[in-house]
Amino acid sequence: MVKKPKPVDKTLYGVVTVSSKGQIIIPVGLRKELGINDGDQLYIMKNDRNDIVLMSVERMEGILKHYGLRGAADM
Repeated sequence: MVKKPKPVDKTLYGVVTVSSKGQIIIPVGLRKELGINDGDQLYIMKNDRNDIVLMSVERMEGILKHYGLRGAADM
């Protein structure tokens, strides 16, 4: 029996435009859903497919701590 891949929960929130300063605006619906507030800091990374990935500092610091690595808060 062939196993079907587990579906991934993905939601498209729209298209963002990069400003002349390199800034983007995270759509309000996504900010509300994820609890992102003014002044919050996010890690920004790229994955092996060259996608941009944003992650909360709290989550990333937890991952780094799990592997014994230092994060931005430790520098």
